[in-house]
Amino acid sequence: MANYDEKTGIHYGVISPNSICQETLSDLCDKSIDTIYEESKKTFLSDLESFCDDHYLDFKNINEDSFIDEFNQKYDNDNHGYEYEDKDYFLQISDDNFGIFVIKSPYYTYTKQCSPCAPGAGDLDNPILLDTIEQKIPNFYNVFSQDNHVKAYCLPKEFFDDEYSKIPYRYYRVDNDKEEIAPIIEVY
Repeated sequence: MANYDEKTGIHYGVISPNSICQETLSDLCDKSIDTIYEESKKTFLSDLESFCDDHYLDFKNINEDSFIDEFNQKYDNDNHGYEYEDKDYFLQISDDNFGIFVIKSPYYTYTKQCSPCAPGAGDLDNPILLDTIEQKIPNFYNVFSQDNHVKAYCLPKEFFDDEYSKIPYRYYRVDNDKEEIAPIIEVY
């Protein structure tokens, strides 16, 4: 199965970039690595090294910085793929508004699965309200994974603001399964 952490069994979470605080999203992107740029730069340096080898030049004696400066001036790409990582989180952020993949987090929630866009991942914009389900399904935790619902890494309340981007789910700590917050969610 794709899109889950084999070590913990917790699925990756996916949330729309529009669902979180836009200031927070901007800060994340500023602190992230643009993976498409980095891959392009790596390919450029590999091509440069091959060129040097083909022309009997010593690549080690070339000033890479001046070539990278030239590469940066000519680099033009409207698509970006960002990766944010710190000791608690690993996030992959697409700039096409597809989503933010939560690959690592100290928190999880229960969601429906994404399909077919991110098979096996948890749709953080489509959470499961445990209070409601626990009342309807006896032995809820025993049948949970069979009902197209998954435990998925998620973002805590700090990634949301109260006015425009309310947190859509309850969430729990990965290390002890204790609930961190029970937001008021309007159910229609």
